[in-house]
Amino acid sequence: MLVFLGGLIEGILDFLTDVWLLRKQRSRNGRPENSWQKDATDVAILDWWLALIATGAALLGVVVLFYIVGFSFGISFFIPVTLAALYLAYRWIRLTKD
Repeated sequence: MLVFLGGLIEGILDFLTDVWLLRKQRSRNGRPENSWQKDATDVAILDWWLALIATGAALLGVVVLFYIVGFSFGISFFIPVTLAALYLAYRWIRLTKD
């Protein structure tokens, strides 16, 4: 039970930190301020895509590279997750510049 509560508190604090970081980066770039609700929505959408793309990339990479191509499990997991992380870093940069 304590692990669940700790994870829940960590998730909430992580989300609030992401929203705060987004607002700080936008203000440093000279962008107009959005409301907290708009920034929280943007971060929530980015987090949703992060989870969806990372999970899909990992599963697709394991299936294609491990079972079809015959790579080792570590390589078949590392390549697609790295590509997904690069794409999501690009999306974060685009989010902070808008």
